[in-house]
Amino acid sequence: MLMKEKLTIRQFTLLTFLVMVGDMVLIYPSLVTAVGKQDAWFCSLVSLPIGVGIMWILYKLHRTYPQLSLFEICKKILGTWAGSVLSIAYLFYFAIGASICVREVGDFLTTQIYLKTPIRVIILMIICTLAWGLIHGFRTIGLSSELLTPVVLLFIISLYLGLMPQAESANLQPYFNTPWIHLVESIIRAAFTSFGELIVLSVFLPYVNSGPHFKRDFLLATFFGGLLLSLLLLISLMVMGPILTQHSIYISYALSQKINIGNFFERIEAFMAIAWLISTYFKSLLYLFAFVLGTAQLFRLKTYKPLILPSALLLFALGVLIAPNVIFYTTTIMPAWVDWDITVSFIIPLFLLLVHRIRSNKRKQNNSL
Repeated sequence: MLMKEKLTIRQFTLLTFLVMVGDMVLIYPSLVTAVGKQDAWFCSLVSLPIGVGIMWILYKLHRTYPQLSLFEICKKILGTWAGSVLSIAYLFYFAIGASICVREVGDFLTTQIYLKTPIRVIILMIICTLAWGLIHGFRTIGLSSELLTPVVLLFIISLYLGLMPQAESANLQPYFNTPWIHLVESIIRAAFTSFGELIVLSVFLPYVNSGPHFKRDFLLATFFGGLLLSLLLLISLMVMGPILTQHSIYISYALSQKINIGNFFERIEAFMAIAWLISTYFKSLLYLFAFVLGTAQLFRLKTYKPLILPSALLLFALGVLIAPNVIFYTTTIMPAWVDWDITVSFIIPLFLLLVHRIRSNKRKQNNSL
């Protein structure tokens, strides 16, 4: 194994929650409402058991070879050549995923806070912190998640409580007036844009200390993260309405600006931005870590640390080139990204499990003969 460090179940559970929330805190309501309209809250709730089912498939894939990462499982099940090709495809997915997270942060900061700062400066600062985190190792990442997860939860809960006085159920009407085909598409978006991106955790599952409640805690963390996103979507619809929710790129940031309780508790958008930056940082950190670790495993290197700097430089280039502006990202990349999430987190893991089952049955038949 390339890493001797291991996380406790609690640390990995908190990391799972942070990756689940990640950049979805800002963009999830808009993605789901764009298709589901005023019924998007229902689609989001229906997607929760589907999302937990996706995570169960990923867990079952991990249990086929508990000591191996996603890249090593691909090579073990499909063979060296086919498994290497699939591993390269996953490496590409993780690299693009990390660059999109970095670019989201850059676009958000340069359009909402640092209006005159070049986006390349913001991206470079983010990548320096990501490289710093990778240099300090997996154990440090887990300890940092224990420290910062309560901060994220506190700010998100404060957002919910502060918006409750402005919530109006009339904004959800008429109920179930959306065509059923759009409801199905909205459910798929809600399930795979949030739960599907947790495929990155399959790279790190071998580096977690096993325990009797690991499966339960892993699934509960994803369910709880999905439930928070569903509540955010519901509150957004009740406060802003479906039209503003659909067309607002950074909806939770806009919601935080509307909080005003007694002219005392107001303007907490900076706290909301901090919560989003923390969760997005951990998500992009794990995506970049998966790319670095997977590359080292693919080429059978003894350590992954020499790859950190070149990977960070590659991420900087991808972050700048991935999209010309935020509009291109929301209108072009995100619709295609849903299909990509379905492929890498559902179709391919199911295919790997099927191949593993067929090969296991053939092996048992040969042994019986």
